[in-house]
Amino acid sequence: MNDMQKAMQKVLNARNFICLFTCILIMSCHTSKNTINNKIPSSSYEIKKFKSSDNWITINAYDNEISYGKLIPIIKINKLYFFNDGIKTFNVVESKHNIQISHIGKIPITIKDLVVKKGDSIVINAYLKQDPTPIVD
Repeated sequence: MNDMQKAMQKVLNARNFICLFTCILIMSCHTSKNTINNKIPSSSYEIKKFKSSDNWITINAYDNEISYGKLIPIIKINKLYFFNDGIKTFNVVESKHNIQISHIGKIPITIKDLVVKKGDSIVINAYLKQDPTPIVD
């Protein structure tokens, strides 16, 4: 009977050792995130509102995969296209605006029903992600 208890104890010790070894192995395989990716907001854009004398929207576009490199975006505000030639600030009227920010090879960002009230100055920082679909078939 005593030999049986010793054998069972050895089996339990072996199981505990295997379980502990497996847990340590799984935890050691965990990879840390890239520090650049930790700075990327959870959403693909951020909106900051300020008060000013006029109604302005400023749009900044960044590549979120290459150290926040600035992009020259194609901007669509209420069905009007603007090809950014250095002008990123738009004087707008008070109302709701639909804004689309895009760039070649990037996934477009659409902001629907952005309300601009009197004296609002809005800054939009868009972080465009790489589009995995090919540009040409």
